[in-house]
Amino acid sequence: MIPQAPDAHGPEGEVARDLARLGLFVSPGFAALGLVFWGGGGALSSGLAIGIVITNFLLGAAIIGRTASISPELLMIGVLGGFVLRLLLLGVVVVPLRDLSWFEVVPFAITLVGGHLGLLAWETQRVSMTLAYPGLRPSNRSPVTTGRTRSQTK
Repeated sequence: MIPQAPDAHGPEGEVARDLARLGLFVSPGFAALGLVFWGGGGALSSGLAIGIVITNFLLGAAIIGRTASISPELLMIGVLGGFVLRLLLLGVVVVPLRDLSWFEVVPFAITLVGGHLGLLAWETQRVSMTLAYPGLRPSNRSPVTTGRTRSQTK
């Protein structure tokens, strides 16, 4: 049996892209807080952390999408292995930077933890927990929720 390519528009990719969009939306706020309390280094450190948060979500979705199309066993291995790999990548990024003069640990850590938890909490309001709509919940203006067809909405 030949494994199929992962669906680029699967629910995990859709949710990760939405998380990335929300992450870009909140990144100026984190950078501004870093700038106010820690100066330019705090803003750069917060920006780096939000970039890591967004990359983490996108990499996690890519791993899930790729392995889910192959087998459930590989999905479990991919999720656990991907988690460990992403933690290692975080260490590879942070360890060389921690001694640089502009790097501020506190705003980096606050943004890293707050970004992950805050974005996930925010996303729970947007995710559909039904088999009819895996991924994001359809918007109120969607033809599906209004009972109209696509040709009637144009």
